[in-house]
Amino acid sequence: MFITSSRKPSAKTRTLCKYLSRFTGASYVNRGKMSMQQLLESAGAEPLILVGEYHGNPGELGFYGKAGQLLFSVRFTESYSPKIDSHRFRELEPLFSGRGEIANALASFLPFDRVKEASSDVPLMKVSEEEIDCMDEGKSLFKLNIKSFKVY
Repeated sequence: MFITSSRKPSAKTRTLCKYLSRFTGASYVNRGKMSMQQLLESAGAEPLILVGEYHGNPGELGFYGKAGQLLFSVRFTESYSPKIDSHRFRELEPLFSGRGEIANALASFLPFDRVKEASSDVPLMKVSEEEIDCMDEGKSLFKLNIKSFKVY
């Protein structure tokens, strides 16, 4: 996976991009003046996630296919655990858990193994119709509270 930001990201957006890349093990690059074509070339065969902003805060995840088509998007507000800055992200690929339209769309895009229940020994991305919760050691590190979801 390849994660990038909007052209002029706020500090909050860059922070969320870094957390997402560390949690998922994805590559992250600040977009800067890169065009969409340059982003797709940098991503290569990997799927692309673009973190957009709303009023200076991260507010949307756009999931792009290899040909550059927008597959679906999730609008959200974010919240962080107070302990996330001191958390040591482990080099384990997270597991994926969830049901519903959003969970199915994410499962088709993300390369993680899907489980019904997971122990607290591995990172877990838990998805519901209300939130995407990125957890480790049984505790939430950061959540994306879903406002809307659209499939293209």
